[in-house]
Amino acid sequence: MSEEEKLKQIKTFIFDDNLQNQLSEINNNLMDFNILEITGMGHQETKHSNILGWLFDDSEHNLEYKILDEFLKKVINKNTNNNKMVELKEYIYLSHKQDLEIYREKDNIDLLIVDEQNEVVITIENKVFASERKDGKDGGQLPKYKDIINNKYNNDYKKYFIFLTIDLDKPSQGNENWLIANHQMITDTIEDIIKNKQDISIKTQIIFESYIDLLKRKKIVEDTKLKELCGKIWNNNKYKEALEVLMEYKPDLQAKIFEFVKEYINNNEKITLTDSTKSYIRFYINTWDSEEQNNGINWTSSKKVVLYEFRNTKNKLSLHIVIGPSNNNDFRKRVLVKLKQKGKLTDSYTTSFSYTILKEKDFQMEYSQVLGVINEKLNEFFKNDFNKNNDLVKDLLEI
Repeated sequence: MSEEEKLKQIKTFIFDDNLQNQLSEINNNLMDFNILEITGMGHQETKHSNILGWLFDDSEHNLEYKILDEFLKKVINKNTNNNKMVELKEYIYLSHKQDLEIYREKDNIDLLIVDEQNEVVITIENKVFASERKDGKDGGQLPKYKDIINNKYNNDYKKYFIFLTIDLDKPSQGNENWLIANHQMITDTIEDIIKNKQDISIKTQIIFESYIDLLKRKKIVEDTKLKELCGKIWNNNKYKEALEVLMEYKPDLQAKIFEFVKEYINNNEKITLTDSTKSYIRFYINTWDSEEQNNGINWTSSKKVVLYEFRNTKNKLSLHIVIGPSNNNDFRKRVLVKLKQKGKLTDSYTTSFSYTILKEKDFQMEYSQVLGVINEKLNEFFKNDFNKNNDLVKDLLEI
């Protein structure tokens, strides 16, 4: 396809009214303003557990434990091979729940649901981004929580343990009694309630929609609507050639950041660029020059032991001091001590300084804004931390 034909395909693609409508739907798929996100809830398990407790309870939204029951039904469907599912199903359909007690972070348990009337206890370990702790004197989290519940509630109580994760992770070996569940089950339940237009207040609906929106933003649950909208565009043969052209000329932000940082280093007379890739950009300070410093092995052609290293990923840019491999471990230890960093010196690479330049949210900005943030952060670094670290190591090299 010639350049002229490519341009024609792109113009046809852009000026297609149907496409513009679909793009508008995609753009409107997430809230512009999410009250839960500004509270810092996104990655904090405790806050997720707090809102789950509110959803499962009946103190404000007046749904008579419907969310809890519907969630438990989905848990049953996902754990059909567990012999306790018949009991749990009877509890959902036959019991009359008058007053459940829902505890959050009691004995470090994320959610503890106690129904004294029916003698039922439901323990939920909620994992958002963290993983199960399997070690420790207590044998790990799950055995510890099970022991706590068994000691507090006698054998008359029916006890259910639920391991709630993003990807339906299975609990560790020996904890097979824990039922698996994911946050998609909760999202589906809430969306069904909203869709069926049950009698809920505006305040409740806002919280419901905000929570679903947050789960989708943080990729805790799949955004099926967004996936469907995007699929309509990608699967339309009418747009196929234009999409191929767009992919061909898709900007590589990681590569652009690499070039920008390299140029920044080359324009600074105090430092020198050494062997680098798109993901790892390295330089050393010119005054860090001694026989010990120049005795690095199996790293870069500069032979420097101590280097600065940018780590350039798709969602983060950070700067570190790395103490590389050398036959002189005494020198490497002295550098680590001089930089006043805690931690164990490894035989190969030890990171002894870390400075974050770009966070995940920064990559949502325009390209020019991203470079502006990098430039600002690097100027700040070379004005402050660079000089401090330089003086410390320079002093060491002069000893």
